[in-house]
Amino acid sequence: MRVVTPILKSGGYRLKTAGQSLDGNNLTLSAGDDFLGYEVAYYAVKARAGAVFVSAETTIGGRSTAQPQPVAHLFQLPRGARHVRLIYLVRVSQADHDMAVAAAKDMDALEALTRRVQASPVDACHDGQGAFCAWIPAGIAVLPQVLRTIDGAREWAPAR
Repeated sequence: MRVVTPILKSGGYRLKTAGQSLDGNNLTLSAGDDFLGYEVAYYAVKARAGAVFVSAETTIGGRSTAQPQPVAHLFQLPRGARHVRLIYLVRVSQADHDMAVAAAKDMDALEALTRRVQASPVDACHDGQGAFCAWIPAGIAVLPQVLRTIDGAREWAPAR
C-alpha cells in the first residue's frame, strides 16, 4: 500500500488551500504557509503479520530524505489478520469520501464487517466480531500498490 501524508506546520493532515486561479483549462492551487511537504510511505500486507512498514521518504523544500518510520502510524492491525481491505465510502462526489482499513482472520468476517460499515459507517467501524476496523485520518491518501518489474526495474505500481 502506498500512503501519501501531507506534512503541515499545524501538525494535522488536512491541507487547506490558500488560493486558486483558473486560466482556461488549467487550475492552479496554492498550498499556503501551513504546508511544509509530504511523505510517501509503503507497507506490505502479509498473512499473520498484517501491514508491515517497508519504507518512507519525506519531501520538504524540494529535498527528499529516507525516513526510518512513517509520519502517521496507520496500520496497527491485530496479529493473525489474514485479509485486509480498504473501504472507500463515497458520499456527495468522488472527492468527498471517508476511508477505512478493515482486517479479519477469515474472508466471511471481513465481508460481514464491510457490509456493516457500508450500512452504518459511524457505528460499525470498530474492533469486534472477529474483525478490525479503523478510519484513515482525513487528508491522508492510501492507494493499493504492487511491486512489479517494469522495463527491468522493480517499482511500485497501482494494483489492478
